[in-house]
Amino acid sequence: MHEGSMNLSLNDIKQVLRIITDNIKDNEPVWRLDGSANLKLQGVDVKVRDIDIATDDNGVRIFKNCLSRYVVKDFFNKKINSDSLICNINGFEIEINNYKNEKLCMFDKIKYISWEDMNIPILPLIYAKRFYELIDRKDKVKLLGEILRKHMIV
Repeated sequence: MHEGSMNLSLNDIKQVLRIITDNIKDNEPVWRLDGSANLKLQGVDVKVRDIDIATDDNGVRIFKNCLSRYVVKDFFNKKINSDSLICNINGFEIEINNYKNEKLCMFDKIKYISWEDMNIPILPLIYAKRFYELIDRKDKVKLLGEILRKHMIV
């Protein structure tokens, strides 16, 4: 995989998401884009070093089966209390998490956006801010707070 300092361009993100969506399209798991890629697709100026995805119990099984050739690690992540998969797609790290803390899932807040001819489930910025509050990421909370105030969403 690319070194941790490598940032994914929008084109890299597009190529990786196309592979993911093409591989899961017949199974329809519950999922949403998470992390910096979620923010980037909503116009936030952030560096994307990997692609994070949140899913449920069934979704993690679907991703594991549909992306089996890309999975490099399947484990329980104690740090974030999640069943997790690490995939390598086009040399980039994809982290798929099934959070055991229901408050982090926010599947009822998913919004679908049309991006590069794909329907991508995202977590709107106002809920992404709440997610970052729950995991104590003060830098992202501050950034999103400023953006939301600027657009008068809070």
